[in-house]
Amino acid sequence: MALARESGGYVLQTDAMSVDLHRFRHVVRQARGCQDPLQAADLFERALGIWRGEPFPALDTPWINSLRSTLLGERLSVVLDRNDVALRVGRHSEVLVELTAAHAAHPLDERLAGQLMLAQYRSGRQADALDTYRQMRQRLADELGVDPGASLDQVHQQILSGDEQSPGRAPTPHLVVPDRPHSALLRRTTSFVGHTHEVARVIESMAEGPLVTLTGVGGVGKTRLALEVARREQDRFSDGVAICELAPLEHGAAVSHTIATALHLQQQQGLGIEESVIEYLRAREVLLVADNCEHVVEAVAQLLARIIQHCPKVAVLTTSRQPLAIDGERIVVVPPLTVDDATRLFADRARAGRPDFHLQDQPEGAVAEICRLVDCLPLAVELAAARMRMMSSTDVIRRLDTLGVLRGGARGSLPRQQSMSAAIDWSYQLLTQAEQALFLRLSVFAGSFDLDAAHGVCGSDGDVAEDTLDLLAGLVDKSMVVVRSVTGRTRYGILETLRAFGREHLREAGLTDTYAARHATYYTELAERAATGLHDSQEQDWVERMMPDYDNLRAAFERAMADTDTDLALRLVAALPELLGLRIGYEMAEWAERLITVTRPEHPLFATAVGVAARGAWAHGDYAHARSLAELAQRQVPGPGTARVAYPADVLADVTFFEGDSQWALDYWEGEVTRARADADPIRLVWTLYEVAICSGALGKPDYGLPAAQEAVTLADSTGNPTARSMAYFSLGYLLKRSEPVRATALFDQAAELAAAVQNFWHSGTALMSAAATRAVHGDPIEAARMFIEVLDHWDRVGDWFEQGAALRYITRLLLRLGADDDAAFLHCAFIKAGMPSPLRDEQLETLVDRLGANRFEAHRVSVSDSAAMVARARSSLHRFVTPRHDALTRPNGPHKRIS
Repeated sequence: MALARESGGYVLQTDAMSVDLHRFRHVVRQARGCQDPLQAADLFERALGIWRGEPFPALDTPWINSLRSTLLGERLSVVLDRNDVALRVGRHSEVLVELTAAHAAHPLDERLAGQLMLAQYRSGRQADALDTYRQMRQRLADELGVDPGASLDQVHQQILSGDEQSPGRAPTPHLVVPDRPHSALLRRTTSFVGHTHEVARVIESMAEGPLVTLTGVGGVGKTRLALEVARREQDRFSDGVAICELAPLEHGAAVSHTIATALHLQQQQGLGIEESVIEYLRAREVLLVADNCEHVVEAVAQLLARIIQHCPKVAVLTTSRQPLAIDGERIVVVPPLTVDDATRLFADRARAGRPDFHLQDQPEGAVAEICRLVDCLPLAVELAAARMRMMSSTDVIRRLDTLGVLRGGARGSLPRQQSMSAAIDWSYQLLTQAEQALFLRLSVFAGSFDLDAAHGVCGSDGDVAEDTLDLLAGLVDKSMVVVRSVTGRTRYGILETLRAFGREHLREAGLTDTYAARHATYYTELAERAATGLHDSQEQDWVERMMPDYDNLRAAFERAMADTDTDLALRLVAALPELLGLRIGYEMAEWAERLITVTRPEHPLFATAVGVAARGAWAHGDYAHARSLAELAQRQVPGPGTARVAYPADVLADVTFFEGDSQWALDYWEGEVTRARADADPIRLVWTLYEVAICSGALGKPDYGLPAAQEAVTLADSTGNPTARSMAYFSLGYLLKRSEPVRATALFDQAAELAAAVQNFWHSGTALMSAAATRAVHGDPIEAARMFIEVLDHWDRVGDWFEQGAALRYITRLLLRLGADDDAAFLHCAFIKAGMPSPLRDEQLETLVDRLGANRFEAHRVSVSDSAAMVARARSSLHRFVTPRHDALTRPNGPHKRIS
C-alpha cells in the first residue's frame, strides 16, 4: 500500500484484492458463474464470510447513508442467491435459522419468504411453512394491497401437493468407521506438552457431570488433550475406554454405527442400532470419547443425551468446535499453548527430525517468535518445527511473514483460524508440484490407506509404485502425511485439518469426482480379490489387510450409490459378506436392502443382493424376513463371484434348521455336498460337510454325520484355510462331545483359536461356548465358569441374543453343578417367563427345588428378569466362582454332587 498525492487530495494505492468489497464481489462472480451447485454454495459462503459487519458504522452523512443502503442491498442479493443454492444441495437445516431472522428483517421480500417456506418444509415443518405463506399473504394485502406473486404461489402449491421435486434432497453421504483400536490411541507415540491446567480442569469437570465437551479452534489440540485425559483416567473405568473418531463422517445417520464400532458392538436382534448402543452401555462403566463432533453435532447430541440419561455409569468426553447444547454438558474451552509450552513443543518436535537441534543454539527469542506468529497452535507449531530439518529458525520466521501468517492471513475468519489455515497452506506451498498433486488426491480416502491404495487411486499415468512411494515419503517428511502401523503393516493417514484443506483444493480444481470414482473402483476390485483370497491359506493376510479399510469400503459403496453406479455397488456387496459378515457384522445387509429397491430383478447380481439381505435378516433372528427374501431370489442363480454366505438357498436351509426342521436342512446340505464335489470347490465342500455334520448331530444321529466331519477335517487341513479348519474341527467336536468329551474339548479349543486368528467372531464365539459347555459337564467347572464369562462378553459385543440365550442355558446347568442354586433358579424362572423351555431336565429341576425348598424356589418366579437382568445375574454369579479363594475351595470335586 502507498499514499499518493493527486490534485484533489490523497489517494491510497493498493491492490484491488486487498479491499474487502472487491474481494467480496470477485468471489460472488465466481459463485454465480459456477456450474457445480456444491462448489457454488461454498463460494457464496466464502464471499459472505468476507463481509464483516455494517459498512461505515461510525459515519452518518446523506452520501454515506445512501452508499450503505446500496451495499446492504447488494449483500442481501448475494444472501438470496446463496439460499437458493443451499436449498438446492440439501442444506436447508443450515440456513433455516438465518432465513427466519432475515425474513423478520425483510418481511415483504417474497423471494426470501419462499426460501424460508422451503427450508421449513424440508425440515419436516410443513405446518410452519404454510403458516409463513398465510402471514405473508396477509401482510402483502394489508400493507401493499397486492396478492403474492406467481413464484411464491408455486412454492405454496408444491408444499400443499407434496411435490417430490421441490425438496430436491441431496444424496446421502457415506458412513465411516474408525480403523484404529482405542488401545493404540491411548498409547503415546510422542510426548504430551502443555495444557496442564486444562487436563486438571477436564478431570475436575468429569467428576461434576456425565458429559464434558472440549471446544476450540481446529488444530488447538482438543483431540490430543482428550486422549491424554482418557489415558490418565482409564483405570477408573472397569469396562474400559472407547475412542470414537467422527471426523470421517459426512452424515449424522452414521453416528450410532460409528459409536457401536468403537465399542466393538453389533446391532442386537429386535433393536435399532441406537437402542443397541444404549442397552449395551446401560450397566457398564465406560469412558466414551467422541472426537470431532462439530459437523454431525445434532445427531451426536441426540444420541449422547439418551446415553447420559439411561447409562448412569458412562462418562462422555467430546471434542467439537461448538458445544452440543444438551443438559448436563460441561464445556472446557481449550486455548492455544502458552509461549513457553509452545516453545518446548517446537523444540521437542524439531529434535525428532533433527537430533542436534538445541534451543540455546538458536538466535535469542527466534523460536518463541515463530510460536507467537502461529498463535501457539499446536498443529501449526509442529508443522513449523518440521521445517527445521531444512531451514534455520530465521528462515522460518521470514517464510511465515511472506505468507501472511504474521497478522492473521486471510480476512473474514477468526484470527486463530487465519493462522492455522496459513500454516497449512504454507506447508502445502513448500511441497513440490508432484507432491502437491498427490496430497490433494490422497484427501479422497475416508481413513488410513496403504501404499498400494495410494498408488492405485492417486498415482499418475506412467508412474510405478516406487514413484508414488517417493512422493509419499516426501509428504511424510514434511508432516503432511503420518505413518501408522496396523497389525504390523505400514499404513498412512492425513490429519483431519489437513484432509479438509486437501478436499477443498481438490474440489476447486474440479477433480473430486474423478478421484472419488477411482477410489470406489479400486476398493471394489480389491474386495473382489480379497473374496478369492479368503478361500486359501492366505486368509489371515487378507483379513489383516482389509479390516483397516472398512471405512474406505463404506465410502466406496456410498460413492457408487451417489453416482447411481448400481453395477459397481452390486459387485462390492457381492464380494464383502464373507470378509465382513462373520467379523464386523451384517451392516452390508443394509446396503443390500437399498440395492434391491434400485436393481432390476433380471440383473445377474440381483439374487446376490437379495441373498446378502437375507443372510443379514437371519443373523439378526428375523427368520420370517430372511425366508421371504431367500424365496424371492431362490429361482435365480447368484452371479459369479458371489460370497458363499450370500447364496439364498443356503439361507433358506439355515432358517429351516433354526425353525426346527433339521431333516429338511440335512437333505438340502447333502445335495450341496454332491454339487460341491462336482464343482471341485474344496472350501464349499468343507462348508457343506460341516452343515451335514451339524444337522446330523441336531437329529441325534452323530454316527451318521461322523464321516462328513472327518472328511471335512482332512480336506480343510489340506487347504490351510483357518476358517475352513475351524468349521471342520468344530463339526467333529460337536459329534464327539458325548462319546469323547476330552477330544471334543480339544477340538473346540482349536476351532476357537483358528477363528479368532482371522477375526471370525461368529465361529470363534460358538467354538468358545462349546468348549466351555463341554468342560462344564465333563471337565473342570471352575475353568468352565471363567470361559463362560468370556462367552457372555463376546456375544454381548456381537449383539447375538440367540447365541447369548444358548450360553445362558449352559450356564444355568453349570451353576446348578456348582451349587449356586438361587442363581440357577433365577435363570430357570426367567426362561419360563419368557415363554422358552427350561434349560434344566426334569431330574435337575427336582434336585434344585429339593435343595432350595419350595418357598425359596417360588420366590424367583415373581422376580424381575429381562434378558439384561439374566446376563447380569449370570455374570455376577460366575465371577464369584473364579476368585482364587473359591477356586481352591471347590476344586476338584466341589460341594455338591455332579449333575450332567
